[in-house]
Amino acid sequence: MANSIDQSKITLYRGSDEAGRFVWSPFVSKVEFRLRTSNTTYARATGSAATGPKGKIPYVDVDTPGQVTTHLADSTLILKSLVKSELIKDVNAALSPAQRGIDLAIRGLLEEKLYFLQAHERWIVNYESMRDHILAAVPLPQRLTVGEHVKANIANKLDLQGTGRFTYPEIREAIRDIWDGLSGLLEAAKANAGEGEVFWVLGGLEPSEADATVFGFAVSVLVVEAGPESKELVRHEFPVVVEYAKRIWEKWFEDYAFPV
Repeated sequence: MANSIDQSKITLYRGSDEAGRFVWSPFVSKVEFRLRTSNTTYARATGSAATGPKGKIPYVDVDTPGQVTTHLADSTLILKSLVKSELIKDVNAALSPAQRGIDLAIRGLLEEKLYFLQAHERWIVNYESMRDHILAAVPLPQRLTVGEHVKANIANKLDLQGTGRFTYPEIREAIRDIWDGLSGLLEAAKANAGEGEVFWVLGGLEPSEADATVFGFAVSVLVVEAGPESKELVRHEFPVVVEYAKRIWEKWFEDYAFPV
């Protein structure tokens, strides 16, 4: 008789119903990466930040026979819960303490620093493009009013967080430094991989949690139309980032359009 966990149904709320496309949020692709590389079946749904358990995308519902539906939110907490429930692989279990530290540092650099730098690029510098994509379901002229409210809220958060106090050249330099450092790690990993094979940010034979984050941010920077500066930067100066994402796409995401 099958274990009830094996019969669990996972629904991932992506904030978009565009079939065959990556969404703009790096955190959605982060979760999808972990599900797909664990060969875990899941259903996609739209949902919205307003209806999510923590007021943001992505979130996940886990329906297990005989149990109450589990509602999960925040990409890191989602993955921790799915690992604990043995619904996805514990990819960091075999890492040494030093490797776990590096893995955590990479995730923190992207999720707690690059995220805010790119939020400035997308919501402040390229506001109209970001507004019209994220708020596409809101009809005009209400979208204009809602958009200004969202922009003001994000600008305030960026100021409190610190990113909003930098000049534009300082923000661009910080973004470049992060992609440059990440590119160095990926170049070293690629050098040890076979021709056309996937390679992982820590240089191992299997992915770690950091790869989920790196893939999510790599896909996001390539697909987001409200971040043309960063897209051009990555495509022209750090092609190994594109190659990294493309090799993963070829193996696990070919049902999606590659964003280049």
